[in-house]
Amino acid sequence: MHPATQIASSITTARLELVAITPESLTSEQASDGRLGQILNCRVTSEWPHADWEPHVLQLLQQRFAEDPTDIGWHRYVLLRPTNNQPSTLIGSVGGFRWPDDREAAEVGYAILPAFRLHGYAIEAAKAMINWIESTGAVKTIFAHTFPHLTGSIRILNQCGFTYEGPGKEESTIRYRKP
Repeated sequence: MHPATQIASSITTARLELVAITPESLTSEQASDGRLGQILNCRVTSEWPHADWEPHVLQLLQQRFAEDPTDIGWHRYVLLRPTNNQPSTLIGSVGGFRWPDDREAAEVGYAILPAFRLHGYAIEAAKAMINWIESTGAVKTIFAHTFPHLTGSIRILNQCGFTYEGPGKEESTIRYRKP
């Protein structure tokens, strides 16, 4: 299989499993039907979905699945934290989204539920996602958007090798790029 077409259904790090969302898990999440934990075989806390998750993104991802179901690894991964003798816990998400109008660029995003912040999970997940993106050979540019007041997010981007590029796509956001 050509590296650019490789799809990762999951990515494992030292402390996390990044599981690619599927149309089924996305539909369950969008409907808030209570089945997400069963679909992912994990524990979903009452904090899910995280506060930074924008509902319009669910619609965008559903559209991308409909347009190209083979592009599953390029959307979003949920972060599962395994625990001894217990089901994994859903603690956040990470993604490397490719926009349809620029297939040679990927936008990285991440979010961790409040109870799991400040443990290094976001940097671990972001680095794993960036490594996967780079390993595909499918993109030339990796970028991210954040808000100037999210200093923790900016710190993660800097630790992943991103540099400030200027204003972002959406109002009040800033853009970072990985050289």
